[in-house]
Amino acid sequence: MASLDPWQRQLGDLQLDLRVERDKLSALVRSLERLESLMEAGSGSSEAMDSAALRLQSLYTGVERCLLLIVRVFNGGTPEGSDWHRRLLDRMAIATDSRPAVLSPAVRMGLAELLAFRHVVRHLYAYELEADRVRQLLQRSIALWPGIEADLERFQAWLMELGKG
Repeated sequence: MASLDPWQRQLGDLQLDLRVERDKLSALVRSLERLESLMEAGSGSSEAMDSAALRLQSLYTGVERCLLLIVRVFNGGTPEGSDWHRRLLDRMAIATDSRPAVLSPAVRMGLAELLAFRHVVRHLYAYELEADRVRQLLQRSIALWPGIEADLERFQAWLMELGKG
């Protein structure tokens, strides 16, 4: 068995890490769908709202983790500065010399809304969150997931082709 050069090994590790993260995100979205069903059935308790808010925050964090994995391989490190979360999101929707765009414009826009919500969740007490806003974002996030998943799958297909070269 021929040994892989460091670049091929790094690409293989990235593919595996992205697959693991995507599986975790998929499970998280299934839990969001169950929460949405509970809330539609009238079980919109404050605990369900809190759980939905926490899981929505986790959804963005998980997607951001994927983006960070990619940027560390292709840019050599993570962005710096106080607005690095927003810059990372914006940059991953733009192709560079070393990689294609990871996110489509529609997915980037939906994720920007989740990023803003994550900031709110981290800086308010749970009881201060607006229930209607949480419900609305829950529905939007569930609808956004197929686009996120497709973008990640498209990037992983590109990685596979790159690894063959």
